[in-house]
Amino acid sequence: MIEFAHPEILWLLFIVPVLIIFRVLKNKRMMKMINSHINNNMLKKLRGKNNYSLKKFHFLIELLVIILLIIGASGLRIGTDIEELKREGVDIIVALDLSNSMIATDISPSRLERSKFELKKFIGNLRGDRIGLIGFAGVVHLQCPLTLDHRAASMLLNIMDEKLLPVQGTAIADAINIATRSFPEDSKRDKALIIISDGEDHEQEINKSIENAKENGIIIYSIGVGTLKGGPIPIYNKNDKIIDYKRDSRNKVITTELQESTLKQIARKTNGKYLRLNETRSPLSKIYKNINTLNKEEFKTHGFTKYRELFQIFLVFGLVLLLFEYFLPNYLKKKSFSKNEN
Repeated sequence: MIEFAHPEILWLLFIVPVLIIFRVLKNKRMMKMINSHINNNMLKKLRGKNNYSLKKFHFLIELLVIILLIIGASGLRIGTDIEELKREGVDIIVALDLSNSMIATDISPSRLERSKFELKKFIGNLRGDRIGLIGFAGVVHLQCPLTLDHRAASMLLNIMDEKLLPVQGTAIADAINIATRSFPEDSKRDKALIIISDGEDHEQEINKSIENAKENGIIIYSIGVGTLKGGPIPIYNKNDKIIDYKRDSRNKVITTELQESTLKQIARKTNGKYLRLNETRSPLSKIYKNINTLNKEEFKTHGFTKYRELFQIFLVFGLVLLLFEYFLPNYLKKKSFSKNEN
């Protein structure tokens, strides 16, 4: 398995296309200025093919050095030994509301985007806990089964939006049922379900779902997203610009408000907690502190424990090329100039 110890450093690779574009634009501008003062025959004599090729060669070496050094600094390595690992943690499933009301902008930048931002931070702080993701609107979708691969969970979170599910609504009861079935039945550890929603539930089966979850040892935490005053639901064009707001049959702009009653009821009946997203600093962090007090279970998993580090190879090659470019024999340059003079 190939991985990077510091994958965030790879973002620096964007420097390469930027340098290429800058070089091309600079050469075009320079040639335009030169051509306005010197004719083509004189320009060829002054520049010379060899000299021009040498400059391009220098530039290509410099780009290659940058690429090699960035890859080396990112800590490229290959896993060589897989061993059985023992970990201790809690199973956590997060059910995220993906209904259209979640794109309301009474919380900046929107209810859904703010929820995903907080959830991504939450996943990044997990340690030995398994995380699962559920998206729900009028229907429910298990986006990510329980996993220790927190990075994969974050990637799957990125593609969760209001367009993911074809049927609109707020099927909280179904989300609880799917989550209940997604937890392992033979697990002795406590199970936590976090529901993130604006609470606009339109179902009658919520009480039955809550009782079923409680019987299976699931503690439900709920987070209300939105304001009591509410806000309109924007309509975007293809360029992601707001062109209008959703309206009712009378052409009146629809206002969606935070409905807390169902969310509070769910948390209270399962010994969980209810928090408002916009009135609590890092609400998921507070919930995680509470989850850490629950009974944890030791379980076995497999992972790479030994790696073969490859970053030294890229760093060495980069430095060698850098020295080669710096100490490029002067006689090549002199030779190119002498040919131009002849």
